Parts: sequence; C-alpha cells; structure tokens
Amino acid sequence: MSHSAPSAPGRRSTRRGFRPDVTTVLAVGLPVLCALALLLVQAPGALDADHPPTRVALTRATLVCPSAVEDADDVALTSAADDAQGQVQVGLGDELRTADLAAGRVTTVSGLTGPAAVAGEDETAPGLVAGRFGGREPTAVACSAPAPHAWFTGVGAGAGHTSVLELANPDSGTAVADITVYGRGGVVDAPRLRGVSVPGGTSVRLDLGSVIPRRDELAIEVVASRGRLGASVLDRYDEVGAAELTQDWLPAQAEPATDNLLMGLAPGGGRRTLVVANGTDDEVRADVRVVTDDSVFAPKGLHEIRIAPQSVQRVAVSHVLGPAISDGATGLLVTATAPVTATLRSFVEGDLSHAVADQTLDGPATVLLPEGGKGVAKTVQLAGATRTGAVTVVARSASGQELDSTRVDITPDRGVTVKLPADAVLVTVTPERTTLAGAVLVSGKGKGRAKGAAVVPLTTPELNGLVPDVRPGLP
Repeated sequence: MSHSAPSAPGRRSTRRGFRPDVTTVLAVGLPVLCALALLLVQAPGALDADHPPTRVALTRATLVCPSAVEDADDVALTSAADDAQGQVQVGLGDELRTADLAAGRVTTVSGLTGPAAVAGEDETAPGLVAGRFGGREPTAVACSAPAPHAWFTGVGAGAGHTSVLELANPDSGTAVADITVYGRGGVVDAPRLRGVSVPGGTSVRLDLGSVIPRRDELAIEVVASRGRLGASVLDRYDEVGAAELTQDWLPAQAEPATDNLLMGLAPGGGRRTLVVANGTDDEVRADVRVVTDDSVFAPKGLHEIRIAPQSVQRVAVSHVLGPAISDGATGLLVTATAPVTATLRSFVEGDLSHAVADQTLDGPATVLLPEGGKGVAKTVQLAGATRTGAVTVVARSASGQELDSTRVDITPDRGVTVKLPADAVLVTVTPERTTLAGAVLVSGKGKGRAKGAAVVPLTTPELNGLVPDVRPGLP
C-alpha cells in the first residue's frame, strides 16, 4: 500500500495595493491645484498688461506763492473749474486766512508780505489758480504747486546780477532740498546748498550772491529730497550807472527739453541775453530761431550754440532781437540735440523781464494778470502748434464780466498774437484740435510809476488727481 508523501509547507502568496505616502501627495498635488486656481482667477493677458492710473476728481490742492516785492502784498485767487465756489486757506504756518473763491471771479487777499500757501479742498481744489504782482514796476508770477524737481536758468550770484532762491514748506513736517549749481565751467561746488532743511510751515531764503559769489551765468536744479517744497527765484539786476535796482521773478522750468519755446519779448531797446543750461554728460548743440506771426526762421548773425557737459552757455542776442522785435517777433525757439533748459533775459529801458520755456497746453489755460491802466498793453502770444487748429481767448474783469472773446486759427511754424483789454485781469486760453504754448506779455507802467514789462507763462490748472491701479499678481 502506498502512501503519498505530505506536501511540503510553502509560503502564502499575498497581493497588496499601492498606498502613496501623504507627504508625496501633498508635494505633487498642491502645486497643481494652485496653478489651476491661478488660471481660473487670472484674467487673460494680466501678466503683461499695463494698467494706467485712474483719473479722479481732485479733492485737495496746494499752490505756493513767493514773498511779496515792495508795495505789492496782495495774492490774487480764482478757480478754473466750472461752478466752483467755496473757501480756501491762504498763508503759511500759523498765519492762515480764509478767503472766498468762485469760478470766473478774482479774489484778492492783502497784507501777505511773506510766502503764502493757498490750500483748497473738495469743491475748491480742482482748477485752483493764484498769482502775485509787482508794485513799483510791472512784475508778475503765477503761484505753483510744490514740485519735486525744478530748474532755474540764468540766475546770478555777482554784484550787478544776483538772485534769491526761496524755499517754502506748506506742510507740517520738515522738508529737505538738494540744490545743484551749474556754471560756465561745470558743476559749482556749493556744499551749503546740499541738504537744505526747511521746517514745516516756514521758508528759507538763500541769496546766491552771499552763498556762492561768482560772476558767470548760472543755472540751479532744485530737488526736494524729502517732503514738499515750493521753490521760487527773485532775480535782481543792478547795472552800473542805472538809476536803481530792478527785479522780477524768474519762472521755473519743470524739466529740460529738446525744444524750448520762449514766448514774451519785451518791447523797446536794451540788452537781451539767452542762457542755455546742459545738465547731461555730453556736449549739446542748439540752434535758435525767431518766432513771428508769419513764420519761424533762423536769423542771420546767430550761429550754432555749443554747450559743454553739465555747464551753462550765455549768448548775446540783442543785435538779432532788436530789429526782429521791431518787425513783430514774439518769441524764440531753441532746438537742441539733447534736453536743455533755457531763459531769455531782457533788460529793456531799465526794467528786467524773463521769457522761459512754456508748458505745452493740451487743454484750457487760465492766468491771472496785474491791473491795467493808461499806457498798459496786454497781449497773448502763442506758438508751437503741432497741427492746424484754433484757439479761443476770453478776457474777464475781476468781477467775472466778459470783456472780450477772440477765436483765431493757428498753424505750425507760425505764431499768433491776441490783444487784450488793458483792464483784463483773468484770461482763459482754450486750444482746439492742437497743442500749443505761450505767455501773456504785460508792458507799460507799474501802478503809474515805472515803465517795464512782465511775462506770465500760460499753464493748465490741475482738475483731476491720479490713483494708481494696484492689482494682485505673481511675485
């Protein structure tokens, strides 16, 4: 009988399913889920699209007016905004006054000898305009908003020609300015003009003749490195043999440009000097052309100007502009190979005036003017049109009464001159289908005593503020 042998014991075969580690799942799955979520919420093209800031109604505005000159402690105010009406604060620091403001009318605040800030809020912020004028002689300046950067070209620091830089701080905190001085031989060493501190609600006056005494033509670049500052320059000229000193405010230029249009040439005979500043590291060449109502042309006897790096060049232009003004010239156009700043200084019949590169206007400009009278002439001088268009000039009295309205055509390479009533103190210039630049020339007597001229550049009041467009995005 046979017996089968018992089978040898063997291993039991088991089949187990794969169980991934929790850490592995998170490491692989979470990035995928995040990417899918981003695709769902990300708008197409959001990563490479630029979103410009949004324009909103201006709710707060500040203008800074320089200190008054002799016998002229008034500040004139108005609004370029439609139907604006309310009150503004005028003064600096603790010396504040409340003044009424209405669109199309001029309010005068008297007794302000020092610098003054004009602050408007809500309804009185958009379109705020202010200005100061001279007393003994025709001088005028538009009050401007605090700017982080400003150029003043053609300032002096010598015995016969000197300038006073004034820095006013309209805020409560301390502001700091760094001032770079350019001369004929390059940047001027001026350690006292670096880190100039201006406490809140106060101002600082710097007589350049005392700080950096020198005889050459200068340009200064003012940078507000901390806080907000309103910068202004009072230019003084005391020619040997002259009866007395003459002075006028020198308007600021916001930034250098390759095309500098200088409108507003004082009538009469005298000394005229073109000053060009080059803040770049390379030599710049510039050409000068004369602007008239008929053409823009290169005059004979005026050669190409070469301005060394970071320096200032002075050019006598009396021999060219004298006959040209008699023939109707209204301005100069300085065209350079790189951005420069420029000023035409005129010392005519014992009076000082300046024509500075004007702001390009793409909308209505509003300007305040000193009161007129017998022997006073006021003209709007325009040029620099980019295409054929038209411009409307409206002149009003202080009460808002319309004195004159003129609409004229304007074309490239030609100027336009519009005469104003002598008693016009509020002027609005509105371009159509083109951009342009210009100034108002006031010539005659200052309050019936001294004869001279003042040039008031045309500027566009701020009506809107800008709010940056901030959106979430990938780091």
